[in-house]
Amino acid sequence: MSAQELTDAGESGLPADVGDAIRAAVHAEFDEVVPHVIEALRRNNAFDEINDRLRAAERRILARQERPVIIGVHRVLDRIRHLDFDQAIRQALADDLTAVLTEAGYAETGRPGEDYEPARHDAIDGRALDGKAVVTKVHAHGLASFGDVVIRAKVEISPEHSPPVAPAGHDTTGSE
Repeated sequence: MSAQELTDAGESGLPADVGDAIRAAVHAEFDEVVPHVIEALRRNNAFDEINDRLRAAERRILARQERPVIIGVHRVLDRIRHLDFDQAIRQALADDLTAVLTEAGYAETGRPGEDYEPARHDAIDGRALDGKAVVTKVHAHGLASFGDVVIRAKVEISPEHSPPVAPAGHDTTGSE
């Protein structure tokens, strides 16, 4: 073998035409396999999306099965907030029940200052201007889970953009 042939063979020790033939064969094989790999990845992604949807549906079904108990806990929480006894004990009980609801995947709705939404709030007093209003007082908090409204909050509304300022020592949540 001449020195030129060794240089053309490069580091592989193979003649240049053999190296080119191997590269072409590997490239052709790769071109044939890549579409199958891409399709398998797409199926895997589709499987993951379906699996995520099924998990979300399962959580919603479980949440619906728990709803009677959760609604009962929420009613007890509302009653505790309206009882007239030691503020510290009342707050501790309310915090504990709120934590139970949160751990179960539920969130209370209805806070002074939030935008009024008919799907989330029952306006028991006040009015909206051009369909827009702000919650000014909360009589009873609502409850939502996974974006679904379970119980609408009972609120007072005003077309103003800020809730009224409560005098010192008054409960600003409206949960007297």
